Amino acid sequence: MKNLNGTWLKIKTGADYCRPEFIEFSNDQIIHYELELKSGNELSKVRIGWNEELSESKYEFINDNRLRIFRIGKTHTVLSETESKTEDTEFATDYERIEPTKTELKPEKIETLEFKAEWNNEKILLKFNEILDSTVIQEINKRMKRSGRKFVLENLHGTYFASIFDNDEREKLVGIKEIDEHKAILFGFPEEPYEIKAE
Repeated sequence: MKNLNGTWLKIKTGADYCRPEFIEFSNDQIIHYELELKSGNELSKVRIGWNEELSESKYEFINDNRLRIFRIGKTHTVLSETESKTEDTEFATDYERIEPTKTELKPEKIETLEFKAEWNNEKILLKFNEILDSTVIQEINKRMKRSGRKFVLENLHGTYFASIFDNDEREKLVGIKEIDEHKAILFGFPEEPYEIKAE
């Protein structure tokens, strides 16, 4: 059996609207955690109210640091205005083990850096503490009294994250595997490639 030690980040897909979540394994239990800001950019884990039995779970390793857990849920299909059907469906959720970010840079320096990356034909500009939305969206946000989307540098157990905040709510975490002044290796993407190089 492969190693289940450590803290694992839940990988969100486009259809996930839940808060970022982590799991750990202990005595045949899968323990679920959410995050809270401790101080500065330091995060801490907060245990949430549910555990699962590992022995009753179906899972597989995608690689040494990526795990897929299968859970049974319900799919509800509407056939017409008066008819629908509900069936059991197996859903898969990926988790990636976090490890301390390889870097010699201080957080203050990292926050001044700017990188460009591409994942699945989508261009990503990694720039901290600046609004990511287009000018048009920023205008709409201003009228709606929303603060918009931005990357914020956060840290859990020595692992740095480019946390995506939308209207001051932590929405998604992009892990930083390693970073220097010229490049960053980012992880935590829902499909292959699971990690990308930003330069």
